[in-house]
Order: sequence, then C-alpha cells, then structure tokens
Amino acid sequence: MLFSSLSFFVFFPIVFILYWSLFKYRKAQNIVLLLASYVFYGWWDWRFCVLLLLSSVFGFFMAKNIERSNSQKQRNLLMTLSVIVHVGILCYFKYFNFFVSSFVDLANAIGWQLNFIPIKVILPLAISFFTFHILGYTFDVYQGKYKSSNRFVAFITHIAFFPQLVAGPIERANHLLPQFEADRKFSLPKLEDGFMQMLWGFFKKIVIADGLAMQVNYIFANYHDLNGITIALGIIMFTFQMYCDFSGYSDIALGCARMMGFELLQNFNYPFFSQSISEFWRKWHISLSSWIQDYLFTPISFKRRNWGKFGIFYAALVSFTLSGLWHGANWTFIVWGAFHGLAIGYELLTKKKRKKVSKKFNPVFYAVASGIIVFIFWCFTQLIFRAESLHHAWGMLQKLFTGDWLAKPEISVTMLLWVVGLLIAEWIQRNKPYALAISNTNFIFKWSVCAILIMIIFSSKNLNNQTEFLYFQF
Repeated sequence: MLFSSLSFFVFFPIVFILYWSLFKYRKAQNIVLLLASYVFYGWWDWRFCVLLLLSSVFGFFMAKNIERSNSQKQRNLLMTLSVIVHVGILCYFKYFNFFVSSFVDLANAIGWQLNFIPIKVILPLAISFFTFHILGYTFDVYQGKYKSSNRFVAFITHIAFFPQLVAGPIERANHLLPQFEADRKFSLPKLEDGFMQMLWGFFKKIVIADGLAMQVNYIFANYHDLNGITIALGIIMFTFQMYCDFSGYSDIALGCARMMGFELLQNFNYPFFSQSISEFWRKWHISLSSWIQDYLFTPISFKRRNWGKFGIFYAALVSFTLSGLWHGANWTFIVWGAFHGLAIGYELLTKKKRKKVSKKFNPVFYAVASGIIVFIFWCFTQLIFRAESLHHAWGMLQKLFTGDWLAKPEISVTMLLWVVGLLIAEWIQRNKPYALAISNTNFIFKWSVCAILIMIIFSSKNLNNQTEFLYFQF
C-alpha cells in the first residue's frame, strides 16, 4: 500500500481511530497494529507476509536461544546460523540471478561457454530493511547489548510496524521495541506535529520528487540526443528527486508513527549542507549508515587494527561496497558503494592534513568550497546509482563532457525553482528536525502554511501520475 494512495487515506484513519479507542489496552493496541501492518504489507502480495512472519519468528527464538546459552561456542554457532539463514534468504530472493549470471559471464570470458537462463524470483518488498532490522537485534543480543524480548506479539509487531516497514528507517530493537512494551498516551501536540511532518513528506514526494521524475526519466533514457547542460541538470534533478522521494517517505513514516505515540529514528538531517562525505553520510539515510558503522565498519576495522590507518581505509571500502550491494543486484550499486568507501577512507586518512589546510582559508570560503565539492561528488555517484548499467553511466558521462554546454537546457525551470525553494526552507529550519516544524509558531501562520501546502499538493498534476517510492526496490 502506497502512503500516497487513496487506499492509505482510507486505511490510516480507520487504524488510527480503532487504535486510540483501545488506549486502555496496550496489548489490544499492539494486535491492531500487527494486523494493520500485515494488511499494509500484504496489499502488494499476501505471500510477502509469510516470509516476514517466518523471519520474525525465527529471529525471536534464535535471540532467546543465544541469550540462554552458557557456551560461547554454541552462541557463536547460533549467531552464525542466524546470519546464514537471514542473509541466505536475502541472497536468494535478491541476488541469485545476479551472482549466477555474473559467474557465467566471467566463465564465458575465459572460454568455458556456459549458459544460464535466469529464474523468475519475486522480490519481496522491503526484504533488505526487515532483514537488517532482525539481524541488528540478534547481534545486539549476542553481544550482550540488549536483552532478548519475552513478549512475542510486541516483538513481531515492532518488526512489521507499517510506517517504517517498507522503506525504513531501519529501526533498532533497543529504540523501538520498548515503545511497544510500554503504554502510549494520546498527545495533541504529537498529533499536530506528526500531521505536519506527514504533510511535508507528501509535499516533497508528490510535488517535487514526482515532478522531477518525469524529466529525469526522459533525460536518462534519451541522453544521446541531448546537450551537455541538459544532462548535467538531469543528474542534479535526480539527486533531488532521490532526496525528496526518500526523505519524503521518512517524513511520512515518522509523522504517522508520532500520531500513534511512537518515535522512529531520524533518517535525514539536511545532508546537502554537509562539508564532507563523512558528514553527508551522518545526515543521509542515518539509520543505514549507523547500522553499517556498528555492524560492519567497526568489527572489520577492529579485526584489521594491526594495519593502522589502512585498516580503517579497508573497513570503509568493504563496508560501503557491501552497502552498495545491499541497494540492489547491479554492478552500478557496487561501484557506487565503492566510490563512497574510497571517499570516506580518504577523508579518514587525511583528516589531520585537511584540518591544517582549512586554517589557511577564510572559514566561510572553505565551508562553501567544501560543500560544492561534496555536492559534485554526490551528483557524480548518483549518476552511477540511477544508470541502468555501467555502460549506460559511461555513455552519459561521455555525452556530459562532449555535449554543448552553451545550448539552451531542455528542462522545466519551474521544477528547479521548487528545488531552490526547498533548499531555502531547509536552510532556515536547519536546526529543526524537519522543515515544516512550525508547531510552536503563530496559530494563523501555522495553519495558513499547512492550507497552502495542501492546496499545492491537491492541485498538482502529479497527484494522478505518481511514481512508486524509489527505495521500495531495495
């Protein structure tokens, strides 16, 4: 079920009313949320619910067995089994054809002459998100950071919780699970704040992201016939399409959860004002980058600590290359991740030198210059991320640098103005959790802004021509 669909606008009020009508009965509230979440998830294909339930049940009992075991050898075996099962399921559904076809291509390149017909595998929605969620919980229990849950319904409900299930944020059990195990109280301020964050998310998704999508799709499909400036602007537009689409989803998820008394992890924190790639990743898809740091980067860097700084560089490269693979079964994602691993590794190795260099320049100039370099690098990698193949990305890069940069760009100026307006709003509100966080302002101003946004959303031609959220495919 899409957040921006008519079905959701019928579904959510029913769930909201039923949920709060049971405010005296926490367990009943959890059951309502559990059923609602499986309806929400099964809206695409009911078979997805079976996999989600089995994965949740397996994670629940594996964590309990790990915690009960007094033998470190047995704990290690159970943790390894848990990783093999969850990652194995993920690899089968998401990567089987990719891995086999890549092997066949390599074998044919050296003269083996193998044939492979890809099998039809239905990719379960959000499998990467709930797999990381469950694995993170199991790791925490294994490392003694968190006690395993004794409340089965609360556990499987917090995994399936519909606002965050399909595209995150990737929640941590120690943050979300206690909220399901405690009573929730209705709060009018939270209701108002949640509504405003949802409204801001719908605005970013429907008005900006879906508006940019039409032009981005055209430019990436027809780059052979376009000039260099149009391709460059197309890459920039995709950068903001991705941001507004994904952060818009996160805003809707956080706002929806807050209206029901829950606080989800913040997933974006104005990344385009960053002065380094490392800072960008601390502000972009925060739940994923923190997961990577805790469960990939830190263990790898600790294991390679005898390598010194190059152990950290190695950990960054491996971690972000794997994060690229997490995004999808395509070499474009792997290369995208490797570029970010190299960039972050470089920043870690040169941190002291860059700090000395920064002191030689005016702070404002250095901040602006750094921000521009980071933005250009991010846009370059977003081209690779969006391309259908590495050949496609290379072709666009060639046309980008050989095309006419003085010709008139074939894009909509209106959409660029929306992007500029977005950046201005975010700069003004950069110390707030989201740009429409105006609950404490004048009553008339506050609701006038909301009314204007609602009119803009419902008058948008994109309302009847919406695209699926981009991160649904991951």
